[in-house]
Amino acid sequence: MAITKDANVQAVVSKTVTINLADVTTGVDYEAIDLPPNSIIQYGALFTTEAWNSTTSDVLDVGDSASQNRYLNDGNIRSANALVALVPTGFVHPGGPLTVRWVSGGGTPTTGKVRLTVNYIQLGKSAATYEA
Repeated sequence: MAITKDANVQAVVSKTVTINLADVTTGVDYEAIDLPPNSIIQYGALFTTEAWNSTTSDVLDVGDSASQNRYLNDGNIRSANALVALVPTGFVHPGGPLTVRWVSGGGTPTTGKVRLTVNYIQLGKSAATYEA
């Protein structure tokens, strides 16, 4: 039996958002990026552009309304120029926002900025066709 090849070609879409310390409160989920229905994250990362300076630690979770840390649990954002990869799961997202949750290690932080980038495909959407 042969595999039925699909001639549809999907484009990878990239979305980016910058999250500042002033945008978030520790332990609270915030909507960060909207995904269309049937999206699958192929790659994603947090890049800390300005160090976060809580007393002992600063971490960020990336998830959705059903699972607060589906794509990243406790990503360390404490050091400037730190890159923390998301963990693509193959989960077919039903559509709607990705959320982030910052957890402070205490004190009164004064600095922090991180860039969240997500690359995804959308099942059932074709950008072109290709046949060998």
